[in-house]
Amino acid sequence: IVNKQSIQWIIKSNVTNIYVFIKNKDDVDENKAAKIIANHISTKDLYVDKPINGRADIYSKKNGMLIIEKNKLIKVNKRFDDLAICSLKSFSLVKVGQLVGNVKVLPYALSIKKISSLINDISYKSIFSLKTTQIKRVALIFSVGNNNLKKSKIKSALETRLKLFGLKVNTVKETSHTTETLSYIINKVINENNIDLLLIYGSTSIADKNDVIPYSIKILKGKIISFGLPADPGNLALLASIGKVKVIGVPGCASSPKRNGFDIILERLCFGVNIDTNVIAEIGESGLFKNLIKKKHF
Repeated sequence: IVNKQSIQWIIKSNVTNIYVFIKNKDDVDENKAAKIIANHISTKDLYVDKPINGRADIYSKKNGMLIIEKNKLIKVNKRFDDLAICSLKSFSLVKVGQLVGNVKVLPYALSIKKISSLINDISYKSIFSLKTTQIKRVALIFSVGNNNLKKSKIKSALETRLKLFGLKVNTVKETSHTTETLSYIINKVINENNIDLLLIYGSTSIADKNDVIPYSIKILKGKIISFGLPADPGNLALLASIGKVKVIGVPGCASSPKRNGFDIILERLCFGVNIDTNVIAEIGESGLFKNLIKKKHF
């Protein structure tokens, strides 16, 4: 804003050149434009803060999992070179009031025509969204014999993870590691406990699709979504379903509190993210959780 005080400051500061942005009649101020666009790309579980300098920050209204429509985000950033839209990584777990992304309008204003072309395009709507926990009841079956120390460690590690989502292990059962006994207990647990997620920890790692855990699931007409996971640690996880119940064959690395491939599928299932073979394959990118540097020089 040009006024007497600003002119005096300019003269006193020995400023010799002034660059001025002239707004056209159909231009929308950078802050207003940023907020309009940020509201369009966000869902009701997110809120847009008051924009400053053309930047509208987007925050979470609740705890949950952030979902970013990656292809939509790429499309809008490619098409509009006077916008910069960024976010946290999709599937990030976020807290109430956490910054999840923002919209930056690069010039001082945008034309109404450009804003309209964006907000009238349904393909740009709801690029940012938030999922809340969909799982309510969890059961854990041990098929590991009498190693109580090992079972205690696994249960503790699983409880710690589930607590982050407001969940707990509601039912715990034990059985011997045979297809006959395991399939019986699985069926009993599902029918008697109204569970949404079943975790099965076996005495040995799952070696192939006909091992004890996957074969027991097949006996009950369950569907094996994926044997194995392109993650390390976490290669030997199993993902399946029996009716509406989601099933995870828990890998040995789940006994560690350190983040690994098991966490990826556990989190996504708990927040209602559909996991198919394409999703499993994509986990390979960023699926390495080891941080090793080989000392030998090549």
